[in-house]
Amino acid sequence: MKSVLSYIFFWSIACCMLAQTSKPNILVLFTDDHTYSAVGALGNKVVKTPNMDELVKNGTTFTRASCLGGKHGALCVVSRAGIMTGRYLNSLQGGADVIPPDQIMLPEQLKKQGYKTFATGKWHNDKASYTRAFDEADNIFLGGMHFPKEGGHEHANLYHFDPTGKYPQETQWSAEQFSSNMYADAAIAYLNQNKGGQQPFFAYVAFTSPHDPRTPPAPYDKMYDPNDIPLPKNYLPQHPFDNGEIRVRDEQLLPLPRTPEMVKKDLAAYYGMISEVDAQIGRIIQTLKANGQYDNTLIIFAGDNGLAVGSHGLVGKQSLYEHSMRIPLVMVGPNIPKNKKTDALCYLSDIFPTVCSYLNIEKPASSEGKNLLEAIHNPTTALRKTIYYKYRDIQLAVRTDDNWKLIKYNVNGVEHRQLFNLNKDPFETKNLADAKKYQSKLAEMTEVLKTEMTFYHDNLDLNKPNWGKAEKKGK
Repeated sequence: MKSVLSYIFFWSIACCMLAQTSKPNILVLFTDDHTYSAVGALGNKVVKTPNMDELVKNGTTFTRASCLGGKHGALCVVSRAGIMTGRYLNSLQGGADVIPPDQIMLPEQLKKQGYKTFATGKWHNDKASYTRAFDEADNIFLGGMHFPKEGGHEHANLYHFDPTGKYPQETQWSAEQFSSNMYADAAIAYLNQNKGGQQPFFAYVAFTSPHDPRTPPAPYDKMYDPNDIPLPKNYLPQHPFDNGEIRVRDEQLLPLPRTPEMVKKDLAAYYGMISEVDAQIGRIIQTLKANGQYDNTLIIFAGDNGLAVGSHGLVGKQSLYEHSMRIPLVMVGPNIPKNKKTDALCYLSDIFPTVCSYLNIEKPASSEGKNLLEAIHNPTTALRKTIYYKYRDIQLAVRTDDNWKLIKYNVNGVEHRQLFNLNKDPFETKNLADAKKYQSKLAEMTEVLKTEMTFYHDNLDLNKPNWGKAEKKGK
């Protein structure tokens, strides 16, 4: 009897270990200010991204994935809170700078399932949430960007992991290698440390490239000749009206008007940054393969928001045009179809519930996103009929599944509107809002926007004067 019980005991332990090791690892590769079109395999014939292209080839790509918009100039704050919590723009606390404990984060949820959690790179939310999320971390950047006066990408100010979560200023140190190299090094060290481990991991690698300052290191600084870079098809010397952020920091990177020479030079540097971070992604993927972890890892590659770089006369991302809202999003891993694309409308917020569904675990009630697996396994699935965008309280937009888009502006009481048929005008160059032929479509899209605003808990009201915005003090 004793031997039978011993057999049952050891068999149970073996089964538990088998179940544990069969759980897939989760690896998130997050780039910064990376517009959807700046990937070779997604249609860009200039930028060289062999490793991102390989991810597209080996996985499922969401061709109409979007960031969430923004509550202030740093759209990435909302994107990073959204991917961690699965919540939409207006459901994030304040400016999304703080992730409160009642908004359960993806790594917190995975910890409950026996996962180890690790991070490297950029964290643009509060320190307390970072401490809740990760068991380990290294080469940590707490902030928005590597300002040149603070060392730039070349000498980023970083931290080692502080389990107390305090990260005092005196413990910060200056990196000796380019930022994305530092983050890839930390990720690779973690993967090597955990090869052959019994416990699955969640690893979050948040690059600061290709965010400015656009100073790619050699040989990437010479990879692209500005003379060979085509101008964006929606290039303008300057934006046709004040969108509310004409003077934001991003827009001061190039003087007005933006000449073709300026834009081409900036794009050459931008592509150099992207090719450099692509190489670092390749190092991480190669480590996964060398360690035997690749076949049991769900890889999620995404950008936090897009960027104009000369489109519509803009340089930054503080607008609701496609170049600023749409981001690359690719998933690769066990049971994910290879070399597939889906045009399902989706947000970064959908990643959290998708991972939960993928692992067959419950998502917390605080997570609001949709499960992308439905679209992954049936690319024609329409998860949403519409998608809603907002930037501060000055820009609103809605896009429909049949590719109509309305953008509305209210800047200091001055309103503008733009209506685009993205089927015929994917670069948003022909505003149809004032054409008699499209007044019924304009009215229809306005009602769709109002409905979406209600669904997403928007505090603005298009039916009220000045959208119901409170008057500023002193007026």
